[in-house]
Amino acid sequence: MDSSRLQPTSAGTTVRVANGKTEVLDGPYAETKEQLGGYYMIDVPDLDAALSWAARCPGASHGTIEVRPLWTM
Repeated sequence: MDSSRLQPTSAGTTVRVANGKTEVLDGPYAETKEQLGGYYMIDVPDLDAALSWAARCPGASHGTIEVRPLWTM
């Protein structure tokens, strides 16, 4: 699984946590200055579960977490 590629950013959903509230936005993060430096791979049954885990990630309260599915082969 670690060699699987991510689907394009257009398939992504972004998660941010500000003041204890989770914001979920369809689509990629709008700032194009950032680039992917690494990723967490989690095995969950659906997008809602992935978004729930993303909101718990410490980076969500300091920036944005982009959730993207893997290409299935």
